[in-house]
Amino acid sequence: MPIVIGRPTDPRQDPDAATDGRLSVVVLAPRGRDAAVAVDLLGKVGIPSIVVRDIGGLASLIGDCIGVALVTEEALAAGTGDRRLIEALAGQPSWSDVPFIVLANGTVHHRPARAGMAIDALQNAVLLSRPLHAEELVRSVRSALKARARQYEARDRMQELQMREAQLYESEAKFHAIADSVDQIIWSTQPDGYHDYYNSRWYEFTGMPQGSTDGERWADLFHPDDLSRTWERWRHSLESGQPYEIEYRLKHHSGEYRWVLGRAQPVRDAEGRIIRWYGSCTDINRIKLEEEQRRLMLGEMNHRVKNSMAMVHAIVSQTLRQAESLDDARTSIQSRVGMMAQAHDRLVKATWTETSITEVIEAALTPHRMKDGRIILEGPDLPIGSKQALALTMALHELATNAAKYGALSNDGGHVRVQWCETPCGNEREFHLNWTEADGPPVAPPSRKGFGSRMIEQALAGYFNGSAELIYKQDGLVFELRAPSEGLSQQDNGFV
Repeated sequence: MPIVIGRPTDPRQDPDAATDGRLSVVVLAPRGRDAAVAVDLLGKVGIPSIVVRDIGGLASLIGDCIGVALVTEEALAAGTGDRRLIEALAGQPSWSDVPFIVLANGTVHHRPARAGMAIDALQNAVLLSRPLHAEELVRSVRSALKARARQYEARDRMQELQMREAQLYESEAKFHAIADSVDQIIWSTQPDGYHDYYNSRWYEFTGMPQGSTDGERWADLFHPDDLSRTWERWRHSLESGQPYEIEYRLKHHSGEYRWVLGRAQPVRDAEGRIIRWYGSCTDINRIKLEEEQRRLMLGEMNHRVKNSMAMVHAIVSQTLRQAESLDDARTSIQSRVGMMAQAHDRLVKATWTETSITEVIEAALTPHRMKDGRIILEGPDLPIGSKQALALTMALHELATNAAKYGALSNDGGHVRVQWCETPCGNEREFHLNWTEADGPPVAPPSRKGFGSRMIEQALAGYFNGSAELIYKQDGLVFELRAPSEGLSQQDNGFV
């Protein structure tokens, strides 16, 4: 069994001496008093020693935290257990290379071949020829222990780096897990604004391959009308260090542009220098669409009041022209204004429940049906959502009001035909609605489109997720609405 001899020296008394059991000296000197003399010399300067009896014992300690091996030439020449020693040396961790001090007998010319081969196998070995001065031995051991201490320091630094690398990997894994779990686009840039990270939501939204939008290539996905002001705002933030916030349109993988809210904050080091920018893109397309719809609705409410007054005027004037007496005119006016009120009541109800398109169309046009045959309705009774019902009622009301003021309903001989149907379109079905005026005054395209025309073509198309167009034919106005059948009841015009 190995025998530990000596004790660590107080570093305050001898800073150069070993202060850790890991830096002890293993002594292998099986003949004479060499082991005892070496242990005594080292013990006087506070260097602990471990005495082993053979190479096998030395090999068993190589894997432990020993400092230096002090071996005599004759111990190596014996050859017993040298294979174990070579395997132990080869099995050392990458940071470890146990230094050997070999007490040699004379010159190389007088050394046995086995001893020479054994010394060469040690690789990290220093030879001290005997007879040996005590001070020389102590200096050599201390030098070897210092070199060994540096190996332990290197090991500790390597372990610390490995631990930090593992912590960094864990931290990055947590960041990616969090960034990919939120329903937002997350991105980051270098201090100069170079984009080098996007979470998975970015690639899902844009449909771009991984890494294809690094650097400034992400700018290709901005709407052309938003690119200049977005770049200007981003450059201002990079130069000033102020937070970044802007709304812009970003190209979706479907090919359409959708509104997002872009934000970014700088991350600074201890000296206040920006080391990264972290940002997000929040999907606000639905909010923007709803804002636009509310704006149109408020405008329509104001416009509708004016149109309602015009409609009342048209009802009164046409009734007075056609009535045989004032009593007949009074009765007709009261009846028609009452029907107009009923249409408004139905419109309010249609905003909250699904209804039928026939009921919506009849309710919208009832105040204008002065005589049988003036307005002709043709189409199946299809279900229609409350939002679509409201939009269609407004559009028909606008068309009918214009027809009463300027078109086919402004004289005694004109008429309007409203037709709607569903037709196959590939694997889907498509909804068509046509408003056709005839026998009214000649029609000429307006010099500019007013609010009513824009509301009919833009708002109605948006609600139905289709297309709407006013066609100004000379012999009568035509309005066409085309949309996928699911657009009749689609309640969410946001994006997916």
